[in-house]
Amino acid sequence: MINFNEVYYKSVQKEAVAWTESLSTMLFDLPRDGLADLKIPLSPAIFKRIWPESIRSKAFHLTDFEGVHKLKKIQGGKKSISAFYNMEDHMIQSGIRTQGGYVVELEGDVLAAAPDDISSQPDKTGRRWITFSSLMNPSTAADPGLGGKSKLKGIEKDIENLLIDILVKNDLGPYKKGLTTRELNKAWSWLGKSTGGKEKSVIIKDYIDGMEKIMKKYSKPLKSIFTDYTKKRTLDPDPDSGETAMWDELVVNNFKIQKIHVSGGYLGPDFNDDDTHDRFSKILSKLGFSFELYEDVGEIVDYINRTILDIKIK
Repeated sequence: MINFNEVYYKSVQKEAVAWTESLSTMLFDLPRDGLADLKIPLSPAIFKRIWPESIRSKAFHLTDFEGVHKLKKIQGGKKSISAFYNMEDHMIQSGIRTQGGYVVELEGDVLAAAPDDISSQPDKTGRRWITFSSLMNPSTAADPGLGGKSKLKGIEKDIENLLIDILVKNDLGPYKKGLTTRELNKAWSWLGKSTGGKEKSVIIKDYIDGMEKIMKKYSKPLKSIFTDYTKKRTLDPDPDSGETAMWDELVVNNFKIQKIHVSGGYLGPDFNDDDTHDRFSKILSKLGFSFELYEDVGEIVDYINRTILDIKIK
């Protein structure tokens, strides 16, 4: 018989290593050359000011037993989560950043949507960020993105100027327009390591405020880049390899949980045991959501595929 305490413990252990990071560290972490790893905010507050009318869509979120409890606490709030329209069955069974096995059907406000994993990363407040390369690269790149390069002419230079202005303000000059991105990378990383406390808080505020101004300047193409995939919702094969991404990604907030779908494989060989089935059903019922248990994860994928075809974007 399945040990539910063991299931819970494993869920907590894996959830603990999820890649949340403090903003004071994340914002200045640029391991690759240039601006590739510079962070772009997917902030609900910023989005609401730039685009007052939200796009709302049904989507799915992969998690585990403990993750369902956490979702219940933040539904309807500003904190954003990663969701999907399409995902291969083995990923649902094994999980991505959690133990997996639980697919939460929900409806939420879409901040960004892409036909591949864009590696959105949450900070410790729940706000998500993507890298500059994720904004600019095509979905077929080795480092897949939203494909913004052709639509955002000039944005890289505007971001460079923002960083230089912040460096000059903090007496780390003489920095001039025309600094190479390699030099700018090193200076920005050093700024993060050499400051702290209130001083660093002001720098972070200046960065976020500056990013909002830049995003507002490019609001029309950015809106298209961030949300056009909600209309398509299908994965195209790579023109060279013929393969499709294993999952796509949406970043959503202000979501409402509608149903929980649980893979029977997650319950182990005792799935068909009546006692195991009943005990597990009682646990899920206490969460206050409707749910369905599936003997095979392929049945969940079939349900998802049928559902996304009928999604009505609001």
